[in-house]
Amino acid sequence: MKKLIALLFFSGSVIAGPSQQELQVNMMLSMMEKMGDLDRLSQCIHLPKEQLKSVYRQAFTDCELGDMVSDEPDPQHTACIEKSMTKHSGIDAERWNACEDDDEQVDDPLMAELEALSERIGDREPTQAEQQKMDQIIARMQERGVAKMKPMVEGLVEGSQGSEGRITLPIYPRAQLLINTPSGGTMEIAEESFVTLPGASFVTTASPQQVLDYYRQQLPDYKIHKPSLTGATDVALMKKVPINFDYSRDMGKAFGIPHIYIQPANDQAKQKLAEAKTLFFIYYEPTD
Repeated sequence: MKKLIALLFFSGSVIAGPSQQELQVNMMLSMMEKMGDLDRLSQCIHLPKEQLKSVYRQAFTDCELGDMVSDEPDPQHTACIEKSMTKHSGIDAERWNACEDDDEQVDDPLMAELEALSERIGDREPTQAEQQKMDQIIARMQERGVAKMKPMVEGLVEGSQGSEGRITLPIYPRAQLLINTPSGGTMEIAEESFVTLPGASFVTTASPQQVLDYYRQQLPDYKIHKPSLTGATDVALMKKVPINFDYSRDMGKAFGIPHIYIQPANDQAKQKLAEAKTLFFIYYEPTD
């Protein structure tokens, strides 16, 4: 049940209205399905997958989605989720946690190989061959990390579809929605906490200039701001630009201000839309 709580806090974290809560739960369950967690838990706990989904939904009806006020789950909310899942499944919390512990305790052969090599080297400088071996192991671990993130992102994309109606700022015509996080939350940057707005990402075959021209027409009171570290490629159109503000330095503040952030499409965006030229983000006031 610990992984469930972590995923819950990853997916969003305010006490939500019914439609918002449903979207957040759908996103979380979609992530879990794409990552294989639902299949694995279904087999370990001996509950059909659809029944497992129903247990999760009932638990969130009982306990809501929680309120993220720190980077740690609220113990009372965690206890509520555990109690509800036990009630609706007939399976005690100890069994749920045992199944999750089985997944977490799988040995990592790459980490074991890296630790053994580091122990052999000790305090001396590694040889060229040893350094090359370490670099290869680290590269494989990074590749594996990217591969593990892919189904999570796919789950977020899948769970976001159909949620465009919750976005309270204009959407560029025929742009393709990637991910919509329909609730605000908090984020930590350099030990400083910031309150964030809901946000959505889109790709389009239109050029960045075309997207900017559209939003300047739709949002005439918004101000243009160019981040200092992105050269001439990126631009933000913001409801307000604080004094001495720079997007690259003050990103935490930016996420609490309604705005559009426009940049050239990257390789990942082009995987979603082959002819994509622009990736843009909308940070908007929530409807609830």
